[in-house]
Amino acid sequence: MNQIDYVLIGAGVASVWAAQTIRERDPNGRILIIGSENHPPYDRPPLSKRCLLSEEWQTDDCYSKYDDFYPKNQIELKLGVPVSAIDRSEKQVVLDNGERVGYHKLLIATGSRARLLDLPNQNLPGVFCLRSLDEVEAVREAMRSAKRAVIDGAGYLGMEIAAAFAQKGIETVVVESGAHPWAQFATPTLGQFIQNHYKNQGVQFKLGTTVKGLEGEGALKAVQLSDGETLPADMIVMAVGATLNVELAAQAGLAVDPTQGIVVDETLRTEDPAIWAAGDVAYFPDPISGNRGHAEHHLNAKWQGRAVGANMAGETQPYDQVRYFYSDVFDLHLCVRGEVSTTSRTELKGDAQAGEFVEFFVDDQGTITGALGLSHDEPKLDKISDQLESLIRAKASPSEFQFPQD
Repeated sequence: MNQIDYVLIGAGVASVWAAQTIRERDPNGRILIIGSENHPPYDRPPLSKRCLLSEEWQTDDCYSKYDDFYPKNQIELKLGVPVSAIDRSEKQVVLDNGERVGYHKLLIATGSRARLLDLPNQNLPGVFCLRSLDEVEAVREAMRSAKRAVIDGAGYLGMEIAAAFAQKGIETVVVESGAHPWAQFATPTLGQFIQNHYKNQGVQFKLGTTVKGLEGEGALKAVQLSDGETLPADMIVMAVGATLNVELAAQAGLAVDPTQGIVVDETLRTEDPAIWAAGDVAYFPDPISGNRGHAEHHLNAKWQGRAVGANMAGETQPYDQVRYFYSDVFDLHLCVRGEVSTTSRTELKGDAQAGEFVEFFVDDQGTITGALGLSHDEPKLDKISDQLESLIRAKASPSEFQFPQD
């Protein structure tokens, strides 16, 4: 069996950017991307935004690269065939169809999947997750006739879907176990502002409760809540978090934390010198904060893909990006830089009532560990984001921040 120079498991953002970066440094090495879906690598952020809002949207609008990118760069795709095992002793990956593929260097970029709840009637038509292109197609179809929808979860994804539904005229209720939206990272100041903003757009909230059951015969008719209330609904989207796809790595004997990912060093290499990990599943040391963690975000996957591609091609550069997250809901734009925690002390600059502010998360010495910016002006927020990155790298204090001039 011929060994392929670079085998990349997972046809997502991390793999496609790793492949591009490898090819930039190694013009001749054979590169193979293996994916379980039938689509080439695609970007997920539009799935909960533009894909739900635009009637003109087409499936390939989300593809990360044009179709000719792969043949032009001699990057092979093997799609629709999941990997079932990694044989480290033979340096082979085993596919579901029994085929074996040898590798010299291997990337695990298997991402994450929607976390599912064990609910009565969860297989009813009208019950959805929104993680893949195929799932977004099903949600778009259901939206065309839906009058009332429930979103289970007020995290990043749930709030984006709720905004899209409301803008399409669907009566929308968000169910959240926390005290306010974005409860995992937002302080009450931001949470209350966002909740009021959504209410002004017609979105309702049921807080401090959870989805307990689903009702209907042949199709979803209602959603039962743990507080005893029943919400009539034509559809529900489950957005209660994600589960990391670390099973392959764990079965191969690599060090894995089930909730944080595959343990890698500062170059994103695992304990096996021939295997790297990137994207959602990489449990990496963050040189900015000094903490180890993982990041479930498009840009993290892209940046880590670039870094890991360079390192697989022979470099030994540490991954040192300041964490970044963004979201767009209604007319608002959000960015999060660094590490934010609801247990941290915060300082706010700007106008919280107008939705033009930055909330800083600081340690006991008053040093910025993370920050959250909100604005109606996207170019302005881009400038704020760049400044926040510089301040976090410099271990500065909030007093050094200045709003961009109009």
